[in-house]
Amino acid sequence: MGSPPFADKALAALIDAGYNVVGVVSAPPSRSGRGRRRSENSIVRMALENDIVALQPQSAKSDEFKEQFKELNCDLAVVVSYGQILDSEFLTLPKLGCVNVHASLLPRWRGASPIQSAIKAGDELSGVCIQKMVLKLDAGDVLVSSEISLDSESTSPWLFNECSIKGAELLCQFIEQVNIEKKLPAGVQQDEQAAVHCGKVKKSDGELDWNNSARDVYQQIRASLGWPGARSSLPNGDNLKILAAQLCDNSNISGQAGEVIIGGNFELYICCQEGAIELVEVQRSGKSKTIAKDFINGNNISAGQILGAN
Repeated sequence: MGSPPFADKALAALIDAGYNVVGVVSAPPSRSGRGRRRSENSIVRMALENDIVALQPQSAKSDEFKEQFKELNCDLAVVVSYGQILDSEFLTLPKLGCVNVHASLLPRWRGASPIQSAIKAGDELSGVCIQKMVLKLDAGDVLVSSEISLDSESTSPWLFNECSIKGAELLCQFIEQVNIEKKLPAGVQQDEQAAVHCGKVKKSDGELDWNNSARDVYQQIRASLGWPGARSSLPNGDNLKILAAQLCDNSNISGQAGEVIIGGNFELYICCQEGAIELVEVQRSGKSKTIAKDFINGNNISAGQILGAN
């Protein structure tokens, strides 16, 4: 049970390993284009290409869907970024219950945005785990886990890819263990006192506040790559996307929050409340992305201007 793109590798790994995937459950089809043609997502296409039953309920709580699901007579439901809440009745339908592949080391970062939250918080360790699903969100016993080390250059897209790969590998190892033991492994109960929660990422989460420290801004930029994208505003109000940046290691660069400093080699620095950020690649509204030097030479920005003041 899952949605692309995070669930793609997990489903492909199960199919490639020869496990008996009796059904796939994913989001309802969308309609797009001039003719409003029905468009299937990659999870459903993969199922159909491999002669696997594909169910796409509007609501996973509907009696009709639950009856269709019962007919699959499955031993275990594997949930990978499915996107719908499963009720208590559904959780009892598979013989061994439901497990969830989650992109964090629970109980840290329960919720919808564990990858972005780990990068934004400056975590040095992340990972993926498989937990036994219960009614409370991401609160079930952790059955297996795999760690991923983070550094000062890790980004959300990079961690997303790592977690999807590790998650698929871990899932196959887990299913193999369940096949041998004919039951779920003994899990580790989560420490509720250590639980940290995260919500859905909003577009506003990409808006940079130069009143924060340079380190916090840098982590926000790396967390926002992909979606929702890190951005600020130019003095004329135009949107400026930040596509690549790095912490400034020159302690002599300082100014008011959001102030533009131009380096001797056309480096583009933006002052923060503490420290500064060097913008490496940017994109102005309606323009192509460009390196900072070319952006400066195009007279789009000058020293002393303030970003994000509008």
